[in-house]
Amino acid sequence: MNEQRRFAWVIVSALLQGILLAVYALARYEFVSYMPVSLIVLLPFTFWLTQEHWGRRLNNFMIGLTIVLLIFYLYRLWSLNTPDGIFYLENSQRSDLVRISIAVFLLIPFFQCRIVSWSWRMPYSDIFFQLCRNLFLLFQASIVIAVFWGMLITAGLLFDIVGLEIVPFVILNPFVAVPLTSLIIAISISVAIRHPGIDSLGRWLLSVLAWLLPFFSFMSLIFMACLPFSGLKMLWNTGQASTLMLLLQFGTIILANAAWLDGSKNTFTNKYINFAAEISLLCLPVYFGMCIYSVGLRIEQYGLSVDRIQAMFLVVVTGVWGMGYAGAVLLRVWPSAIGKVNIASVLIMAVIVAAMNSPLLDPYKLAALNQAERLSTGEIEPESFDYIYARFNLGRYGNAMLKKLEQDENLYKGEIKRGITSAMSVDPKEYRNYLEYGVPPIMRRTRIIDAAEIYPEGMILSDTFKKYFLEHWSENLKFLKNVSRPGDLAFILADFEIEKNNITALTENTGIIFSVSGDVIERRGEFSGVFDLKNIISLDINIIEPTFKDLKINGENIRITPLD
Repeated sequence: MNEQRRFAWVIVSALLQGILLAVYALARYEFVSYMPVSLIVLLPFTFWLTQEHWGRRLNNFMIGLTIVLLIFYLYRLWSLNTPDGIFYLENSQRSDLVRISIAVFLLIPFFQCRIVSWSWRMPYSDIFFQLCRNLFLLFQASIVIAVFWGMLITAGLLFDIVGLEIVPFVILNPFVAVPLTSLIIAISISVAIRHPGIDSLGRWLLSVLAWLLPFFSFMSLIFMACLPFSGLKMLWNTGQASTLMLLLQFGTIILANAAWLDGSKNTFTNKYINFAAEISLLCLPVYFGMCIYSVGLRIEQYGLSVDRIQAMFLVVVTGVWGMGYAGAVLLRVWPSAIGKVNIASVLIMAVIVAAMNSPLLDPYKLAALNQAERLSTGEIEPESFDYIYARFNLGRYGNAMLKKLEQDENLYKGEIKRGITSAMSVDPKEYRNYLEYGVPPIMRRTRIIDAAEIYPEGMILSDTFKKYFLEHWSENLKFLKNVSRPGDLAFILADFEIEKNNITALTENTGIIFSVSGDVIERRGEFSGVFDLKNIISLDINIIEPTFKDLKINGENIRITPLD
């Protein structure tokens, strides 16, 4: 009877999760977007993974997890609420969900072992293999989902061919597709739990992953050896330095756990392979330092933002693991210390996650305080300060910061007050359009145009062109999609056409040429490249005749590119 009840609860929770996620995905009303996504996603998944412990202990665990997630969610609602009742929860929901999901998934094995043993003093080997089991349950569920949807989409195409278009339409409807996906995941996990082969499969996959570590270590060592000769400049020029370093750390940590398991034995019997694998662990602090430096450069340039704090969270968490592993190797207690390092790292991460969902390390609070300090110390000029970001994106703390700045008599009173007044006058619906469609509010568009560099120096844009550019911003959305703050746009006043006055709007990688004839303004051409907008005035810009004339074939213009 308990087996049937458990399976019934699995089915109900999966269908309920799918329906709620579909409602959230298609939200058209403000109150729907406030749905607690972390509870909707994590509670069912946690129940599916721990369902074999059905009973009072599992109930207590689920109740405790619900209370913790609810507290985190209610605090976030409070921290993002503003005095005028306007706040945006969607972006925060996603970032909070990622952090909390990682913490919950790594903590679940502790509670699973606790439920079984009634003690917190459990062998690390039990925790490790329970974590691996959970991981492989999700892995096999993803395979089942991929096969299931592959077959379902194929069947839908067949129905479409024979004229039954309604079938693929129904299948792909979110209120069918999302609940169906949740249901298949829940059922596949439930079936796999009853099948003892899941443990054998997990051990086999671990042994396969373990032998990837020597190759991965070899590549890491070559990379580290080349760095002194190539320098860091090439790495920073990729624009993905932090991401690459994080991936190297993640890869090394995961493969190290696959190779040494619970630390009771070595997978590698060859001492040279084992030595090379351990050396790769000593590279982890170096990667951590490079990540800190990379993210620190961005913070030094632009200050703290919510996104940069999220990135710093990932850097710090992986760094804790890396420093622990490298320290264990240096102290000659590797691999026996892997359990202690992993447990300590998980607990540290859990504390950080909890602090980031409280006033202690709230990303919105830290960002607001940092931006206010940069303005107070003169690191950022009042006209360049993003008042709209503070009002809408930093919630309660951002609005409190604006109010404090407005009342500070020691600062640039006039400029700051004008900026704050303008930000507070922005229509929330207009700002929501910016979030959804990329069109900045009229106030921000005006600031961007007014702050744009113009070549040649001393030239100005006419009021007619400014008005046209402001009103037709959305029509140029693809061209202007990354233009969101002053300094992202420049103008060149040079004539590219015979008997036509031209104005070129320039972003960091695209130029659009407009012809201006009285009140008639229209787009005439575009080009691509990489442009230094900050130094546009000092550049030597010349108009040259093309080497070849254009070729027209069947009414289509073809541009000929010279080979030399």
